[in-house]
Amino acid sequence: MKQQMKRVIKKTLIIILAIIMTSQSIIIFGRIKLATLPERKRVEIQLDNGRYTLVEEERVVPLLKSSSRTGNNMIDFSWSNTYIDKKSIQFRPIAIRRGGRFRPIKKVTLPNGKRVEQVNVINVAYPPGENSLVWEVFSAQPCAVKVRVSYLIRNLTRSFSYRAVANKAETFLTLRNYIKVRNYSGEDFGLAGVWAGFGEKFNKIIGHQESIKILLHKFNRVPITKTYTFNWYSYGRLNADKPLASKVLMHYVLNNNKNGGLGLFPLQPGKARIFILDSRGGEAFLGEDWAGLTPIDDKMKLYLGESRDIICTRKIILNKRYHKQGNLYNQEIIIQYEIENFKNKACKLQIVEQLNRAARQYFGRTRGDVEWRMGRKTSRQIKFNYNFGGSRPVLTVNLSASSKNKKSKVVKKIVRFHFTLINLW
Repeated sequence: MKQQMKRVIKKTLIIILAIIMTSQSIIIFGRIKLATLPERKRVEIQLDNGRYTLVEEERVVPLLKSSSRTGNNMIDFSWSNTYIDKKSIQFRPIAIRRGGRFRPIKKVTLPNGKRVEQVNVINVAYPPGENSLVWEVFSAQPCAVKVRVSYLIRNLTRSFSYRAVANKAETFLTLRNYIKVRNYSGEDFGLAGVWAGFGEKFNKIIGHQESIKILLHKFNRVPITKTYTFNWYSYGRLNADKPLASKVLMHYVLNNNKNGGLGLFPLQPGKARIFILDSRGGEAFLGEDWAGLTPIDDKMKLYLGESRDIICTRKIILNKRYHKQGNLYNQEIIIQYEIENFKNKACKLQIVEQLNRAARQYFGRTRGDVEWRMGRKTSRQIKFNYNFGGSRPVLTVNLSASSKNKKSKVVKKIVRFHFTLINLW
């Protein structure tokens, strides 16, 4: 055996050929010849579990005919220095070779009239203190049988990553989805069929202590929406000079469906590197983000960084408490947003308000999600969305492009959100 094979799993199926030795009418059975299991004909690896990986091997094993004198075939399966889950190992005969072809295993009738499978696993034993097991296999006749040995193994892992390249107009991007397979299981699998649990299967050589990166799929012309989001309670103040202004974060939003140029499978969590085409035909790096699990028909958000061209200042211009009855109170609040868009094109600003946080800040400790109602002084320019839940309204404000004349002053857009938190106690 080659030197590098000594470091990997030493897994051998040994067929013990029993011979009959007659002496003074006593029959003695013994292991006199060890036949090494033939090489794998096929290996399949399924990587859809983060902790354990399912491996299935296919081999062709010669069997002797079982009889009352010779007994059944005893097949020994041993391993060392690997991370196989002992309880998960299975041995399944699936076909018998006839000439150059395989046919399904059929039932036969024994001399006692019992109907049984031609090849069948009778028993499995675990020698104490060893990384091995022994299958007892019945065979109605001498044959070569195709078997599948499957097991779960650890330290054969996968991770996912993305490379997104947007066009100059930031309306489409090309998304490449990669899988990285790391094999530190102790086993050298050679050429194997690999399936990530979704998408198409691919064939790769999976060697011991090796990592390989594979392109799972390339999505062309994926429509994107560039968003600008203001979230006072989550993003914090912009800087010490603008204590009432908060950061405005930029994202690309992708829809994981057919209309969004995706929708073939759930997009797995992984690192995403984001680029944009520049004027010279190259690619400029925009940023890096961790993409979350995105089921089909859900949205993936890729963080691009902070916007330096949009400034939003948040002011509380009314904060008044009303006693309702007993220990119940209402809290009336008006928030004014002063928005400046220094960009030379129009855009939309999403303002996320967390009313539970506002209630704790201006009323005190509250229980559960707050109830609220809209006030009549809310600006009509605001469009409301409740995707985040009733207590996290999203306010969308359309912003006009700034003047191309550099001497012109950017006009602030002022809008107000008027609401009352009700039944606080």
